[in-house]
Amino acid sequence: MTDVLRDCISSGDLQTANAVHARLIKSDHRGSMISLWNQILNLNCQGGRIAHTRKLFESMPDRDTVSYNTIISAYARRDQDVVGCMQLFIRMQEECVEPNHITVAALIGASARLRDLYLVEAMHGLVMQCGWSTNEFVGSVLVDAYAKRARLEDAVRAFQEISEADLVSWNVMINGCACNGSKELASSVFSRMRREGLPLNSFTLASMTKICSEPSDLSRGMQLHGCIVKAGLRHETPVSNALITMYSKCEEGMLSAKNIFERMPGPNIISWTAMISGFMQNGQSDDAVRVYQRMLRADVQENEFSFASVLPAYSSLARLEQGMQVHARIIKSRFGLDMSVGNGLIDMYSKCGSLADAKRVFTTMERRDVVSWTTIITGFGQHGKAREALEILDTMTSEGFKPDTVTFLGVLSACSHGGLVDEGLRVFRSMIDDHGVKPHMRHYACVVDMLGRAGRLNDATKFIEDMAIQSDGLVWEALLSACRIHGEVELGARAAENLMQLKPSKDGAYVLLANLYADRGLWEDKGKVRERLD
Repeated sequence: MTDVLRDCISSGDLQTANAVHARLIKSDHRGSMISLWNQILNLNCQGGRIAHTRKLFESMPDRDTVSYNTIISAYARRDQDVVGCMQLFIRMQEECVEPNHITVAALIGASARLRDLYLVEAMHGLVMQCGWSTNEFVGSVLVDAYAKRARLEDAVRAFQEISEADLVSWNVMINGCACNGSKELASSVFSRMRREGLPLNSFTLASMTKICSEPSDLSRGMQLHGCIVKAGLRHETPVSNALITMYSKCEEGMLSAKNIFERMPGPNIISWTAMISGFMQNGQSDDAVRVYQRMLRADVQENEFSFASVLPAYSSLARLEQGMQVHARIIKSRFGLDMSVGNGLIDMYSKCGSLADAKRVFTTMERRDVVSWTTIITGFGQHGKAREALEILDTMTSEGFKPDTVTFLGVLSACSHGGLVDEGLRVFRSMIDDHGVKPHMRHYACVVDMLGRAGRLNDATKFIEDMAIQSDGLVWEALLSACRIHGEVELGARAAENLMQLKPSKDGAYVLLANLYADRGLWEDKGKVRERLD
């Protein structure tokens, strides 16, 4: 039966394995054939039949460490209830079955995926007690768990406890540093890895490209590209995808990203999505749409990420009809319930002028997050419906959602454009006093703009002084714009001088002041400003 089961496992033949299971039940030697039971249990786990696997586990006449490791790992992989994993672990000890390093690694992984740091720390204590912290498998899981919770110091400590780190351990450490934005530490670990003579694989180099996320990182990114070519990995799809993303962030124009994409032998959905996202990050909406249409002609099926990436292109281009066609494809797919896709649809309809459709998408979403609420609030504000935006904010808080800085910026902007000054000031105070959200300069500038649009220029000036924000150009720019609207020359000149001192290389203050003088017929003063600009 062992040979039969081995063939079943290699071929994934559950039907024959279940026949072997039936023979085992009838056998008089059920207890002595625990290895066969474990093989059947493992095969059912691979088939994803968690409920059936649990029944099979419960029917076993005897269970050993392998049995428990198999069922605990199955629960952990499928993100089942971490409490269930811990209950199995407790039961394992009650049955006097000894756990091993594989057991705790599975439990740590489950705790990390459910972001339960307390359990991770508890399991780490057990690992230290049992002397498993030096094991590369357990150590790698601990590094990953701490890194996912932004506990990089603990991740480094767990990595240093590993007696002989293997390639996986090094890769997990590098990826953890990169995902937490620790560029120098990631580079240091990478350099040490190379000095110790370990080989580089696609995961190593793809992880390292994550630390190249802005134009100043381009040189480092190009060096990594050289390492990729030297290692013979440039034609591997995951590596090419990582390079596309890296060049999209670090290099203007997408030229290198396009070259890499065109040379790929078989781009996958991640490749296409990376190109669409890259074009959007570089403000090239037309190119993003063209790549999306080309992807469809290549019969590549969209996923939630590609939908969420392309919808902003139609938003920025205000192409309602084409956006609605994408919406139709979303409905036909299985991604219509995805929150990020729903949020993208709300934004698309709002920016394309169809607020009714945006509201319909919002109200029919089964699940919403803070982004959903913020997007619909911003949409109503952009359409001059400030009172409706305020009502949505009230509904949002009453349903237990916590508005963030972007939410309040959308509400304040709505009040500014809708002329609801007193309501906007109340929202600003509530943001600080009731919600504990610290205002950014854009919030202050929005309040100044709101007061300025209403003609309350003295109140706007007093607000700037009371909030001690005289050193920010945004607030003076907002006040200068308001002064031009209301023809307030003296205050406008003062605002412009402050803005010129803060941003001497920017032309905006000079242009606004010159236009203010021109509006009031002060041609000589306008000429002086133009001379200073030249």
